[in-house]
Amino acid sequence: PFQPTIIIPTKDRREILSHLLDSIRQLTAIDRIVPEIIVADNDSRDDTYEYLTGIAGSFPTTIRFLRALRGGKSAAINDAVRISTGNVLAFLDDDVVVDKTWLTSVETFFNTSGYGAGQGTVRLQSPAGDDPEVRRLNQRYRTIPIIDHDASLKEVRSLNRSNFFVRRGAFDRIGGFDERLGPGASGTSEDVEFASRMTQGGIAIGLAPNAVVYHHVDRNRLTDEYFIKRHWQQGRSRLMISDRSHVQIV
Repeated sequence: PFQPTIIIPTKDRREILSHLLDSIRQLTAIDRIVPEIIVADNDSRDDTYEYLTGIAGSFPTTIRFLRALRGGKSAAINDAVRISTGNVLAFLDDDVVVDKTWLTSVETFFNTSGYGAGQGTVRLQSPAGDDPEVRRLNQRYRTIPIIDHDASLKEVRSLNRSNFFVRRGAFDRIGGFDERLGPGASGTSEDVEFASRMTQGGIAIGLAPNAVVYHHVDRNRLTDEYFIKRHWQQGRSRLMISDRSHVQIV
């Protein structure tokens, strides 16, 4: 049976996290599937814990709060996986909201395919995402993820951390996320490195186009300053992943 654990890493973003959890509350079939939710809080200093304890009693499924004290998103995710009980691990960033059919689409994906992992669709959240200027700037900088492949594409070789899911057996076989990588550490690329190990291990990654999330539009990402910062993070991350020299990376 499909028994998912939804893992949401977060740090000091209670307000934006609340939008995601409000959307999860409205998921189709949440009362039937009853997913486990683990919020892996990477030592927030805001009121995230108070907010979660306040809504836990009225939420339609179990929310577990993990205070992850080791630095970095990858460490928080790995700690959350260790206490999870699901046979499917679904990873969502805290700055997305899920479509109402996201959970049943993930269920259908795993029940009807043999893929070890799946990449869902990521679109920009309305109304900001409908703004032509926002779309133009994001096309220029590519700093807010959009994953919206043609339906004819069945497999991919990479993953985007905003919305992907893995069978527990495949995750255990590949191992956890590289804790040198990702936000709070190198800054990025923990999902890319994880996907690379999956494909090298012979675990295929399928597309689940109907499992849709909508990414929050942070206009601070649509600037030269953020673009430069992001690419330095990517360069530093690739230096850690590969054996190439610093000069080659630059």
